[in-house]
Amino acid sequence: MKFAEKASGWLFAIGLAVALVLAFNYLDVLILICFKNAGVNTKIYTGIYSLTAAVVNTIAFTAFFIICKKIRRPVLQIRKSSWVEIVLIVIIAIGMLGFVDTFIMVSNRISDYIKSLSDQMDQYKQSVDRFAGVDEEVVPLWDTICYLITICFIVPLEEELIFRGAVFGVLRRKMGPLAGILITAVIFGIMHRVSIHTAYAIVCGMILTACYYYTENIFATVIMHSIFNIIGSGLKDLLKLSVFGIPSGVRNEILMNFTIICILMMVPAGLGFLALARISRRRRIKKQAESVAAVE
Repeated sequence: MKFAEKASGWLFAIGLAVALVLAFNYLDVLILICFKNAGVNTKIYTGIYSLTAAVVNTIAFTAFFIICKKIRRPVLQIRKSSWVEIVLIVIIAIGMLGFVDTFIMVSNRISDYIKSLSDQMDQYKQSVDRFAGVDEEVVPLWDTICYLITICFIVPLEEELIFRGAVFGVLRRKMGPLAGILITAVIFGIMHRVSIHTAYAIVCGMILTACYYYTENIFATVIMHSIFNIIGSGLKDLLKLSVFGIPSGVRNEILMNFTIICILMMVPAGLGFLALARISRRRRIKKQAESVAAVE
């Protein structure tokens, strides 16, 4: 009987998590259809489209958290983090980017010998290029700025609320933290669609979800995600803008320096992750002891 109850609880949690992700996708598709029907070319106006989708999803999932709190089933955690935790999550975020840079460089090298992987790498490069399929000259500067703000600040908030806040929050209640972290990471990776992107997104998803569990603060992982997107995507797109007139050689040198720094931060990030886990364990033990003392 206990096994059946546990299994049904797991299935319910997974079903609800999938439903939340489908709702996220539904809103994205709905907004895309609205833009298409309005005659807006989303290839050119990616910025305003991305911003609209991210804001709508953020509002929708904020409403979900409010409802959960009203019915006394809260899933979102917002605990004030210490300055030590903030420093650690910044270090972890930079090291996480170093892991991704290393993964991409190794995949790029292997793709020279494997045709299928080479095709996947080309697909990945297209997926992360703001101006793939459209000339920069036809994209208004204001839309590019809108895109950069969205990808660096709004999307991290949106995705952390959805995946760490909602999906992990639901899974953790029924399945515990470990299973919740793993399943959330897999869902997060799959949602990135492109296979190369999916592979490292699963690892990043595990790191982000574990850090959320350790800090009990959704804004901690929002900061991590923002740092990752700023250095990994925003900086590259910003330097490519013709309005700055930065030569490609100089741009590549700047990006390479950032890549080297991120790779060198991988070891400190690993140590920072262990330190964050230790801080979390101490806090939970203290909280448990205080609860026992209060009962007595």
